[in-house]
Amino acid sequence: MTPEPESPETLEWTCHPVRHRPVTGILVGGLVVLLVVGAQLSFGDRVLTEISLIVQSLSVSPFYLPTRYRIADDKASIRSIFGRKEKSLKLYRRLAADHRGVLLSPFDRPSRLDRFHGLNLRFDSADKERVLEFLQSRVGTSPDS
Repeated sequence: MTPEPESPETLEWTCHPVRHRPVTGILVGGLVVLLVVGAQLSFGDRVLTEISLIVQSLSVSPFYLPTRYRIADDKASIRSIFGRKEKSLKLYRRLAADHRGVLLSPFDRPSRLDRFHGLNLRFDSADKERVLEFLQSRVGTSPDS
C-alpha cells in the first residue's frame, strides 16, 4: 500500500495484496493454471479452456491488481481496473475491522447482510490505525475488532 497525498479532510491509499503475500500469489497462480489444464483435459475444447482461463483470472484479479481507496467529503470511493464504486458515509452506522481491512456496515449490529450491503475497505497493517481513526471521526462509532 502506498499512501497518497492528502488534505486534512481526505484520506487516500492503494492496496495491492499480492505485494504483501507473494507466496500466496504464487500458490493461487499455480491453482489457476491447474484448473485451466484440468478444464482442457476435461472438455478437450480450446474455446471452453479459454473461457475457463478468463473466468479464473477475473475471479482472482482483486488479489493481483491494485485497488485505490479514497475517503473525502463524507464519501468513500473504491477504484480498480473494473470500475469505480462511491458511497456516502452517511449510509453506514458501524465499523467492523480485522487485520486486512474494515467493513462499513449500514446495520447497528452484526448481520448476515453485511457482505451485501456493506462496503469493504482493505488496507495494509501499517495504515490500519490511520484509516480507522479517520473513519471513526466520519462514521461516529468505534470499530468492532
